[in-house]
Amino acid sequence: MNDEAQQIWSDYHARIRRRRIAEAEFINSQMVADEVTADSILALDFKHFGTVENEVRRLSDQLSENYAVNVHLSDDGKTWIVDGTTRPYGVDGMIGSQLLQWVEFMCDVANSYTCVFSTWKLVDPKRKIEWATDNLDIDAETDVG
Repeated sequence: MNDEAQQIWSDYHARIRRRRIAEAEFINSQMVADEVTADSILALDFKHFGTVENEVRRLSDQLSENYAVNVHLSDDGKTWIVDGTTRPYGVDGMIGSQLLQWVEFMCDVANSYTCVFSTWKLVDPKRKIEWATDNLDIDAETDVG
């Protein structure tokens, strides 16, 4: 990547990272209001995407150490997608700083493979409550962190 392309990618990644952190802060406040605690067992689903199959598969390999993952080509045939989940098992402690640290890690690990951390959701299967990022409209220029 030339210097200009690298700067564009770095700026894009920084903007996406700020957006994902702002989403996590918003969702965290919703979860607190919904009385989620560090002991709550939640299902966690997420997506990453990239345009270079080999890099997406390398990301998938790393994530498969802790998550069930699946790699597939998008419907338009231009983007590779990693779908990840903790299902059928859940995770606990995904509230407050642990949630924010997880989001930061996902952004950074995606970036290390020239991929993008796209969307994620937490689900409380017992109470049938879901907190998802795919319908949030968070300003990408929000200055967080």
